[in-house]
Amino acid sequence: MWDPRARLGAVLERITGVLIHREPEAVVVEVGGLGMLVTVTAHTADALAEGEAVTLLTQLLFVGSQEPQPRLFGFRHRESRELFNLLRSVSGIGPSVAMRIVGAQPSPGMVAGSIARGEAKAIKVKGVGPKLTKRIISELRDKVAPLITSGAPQPVLTASGSLRRPARPAQADPAFEDAYLALRGMELEANRARSLLEEVREELDEASAEELIRAVLLRS
Repeated sequence: MWDPRARLGAVLERITGVLIHREPEAVVVEVGGLGMLVTVTAHTADALAEGEAVTLLTQLLFVGSQEPQPRLFGFRHRESRELFNLLRSVSGIGPSVAMRIVGAQPSPGMVAGSIARGEAKAIKVKGVGPKLTKRIISELRDKVAPLITSGAPQPVLTASGSLRRPARPAQADPAFEDAYLALRGMELEANRARSLLEEVREELDEASAEELIRAVLLRS
C-alpha cells in the first residue's frame, strides 16, 4: 500500500535558514518565519553558531509504533545521511541509535572506516550491545566502502556558500580520539567529553589515552 509519509520524507531534501537555537544534539532553524526543530549529531551542533545562515541535508521520518510523529534529522554532508540510512537498514537500529553511531566520531568517513575494519569499540554507543555491534559490522562492512575517507575535517556548507570548519580535528591526535571514544562509551555527553579532553590535553601534551581518561574523570 502506498504510504504518503514515505513520499513526504523523500521530498524534503534540505532546509536553509537561520540558526536561532542550539542544543547538544538538536538545532532550531528559522525557515520562512517557522522554527524547525532538527535532530543533529553533537559534532554538527558544535560546528554551527546561533545567528548563522545554514543549510542542512534532511531526512524526515515518522517515529513511534503507536502514533508515529514526524521527526526531522539534519546532516552537514551527504555521506552522513547515507551512513544514517545504511545503519537504519540493520534490524534493531532505529533512527536515534543510528544518529548516535553517525556522531560517534568526528566524520562519517571515520565511522564507516571503523565498521569496515570491524572495530567494535568505535561504534559502541548507548543502545548498541555486543550482538547488535556484530550485526552492524557483518551487514555493513562491505556497503560502507564508498563512504570511507581519510578522516580529514569536513567543511560545513552555510546558506551563503561559505565554508566553516570545526575548531580542532580531534582525529589528528590518536590518544585524544581513543579517549573520546572511551568516554562516549561511558555515556559521557559528547560536548562535555570533547570540552574536558581539550582542557586536559593542553595540560598533558604527551599523555596517553588512559591518562587523558583518568584526568577527565577526575574533573567530571
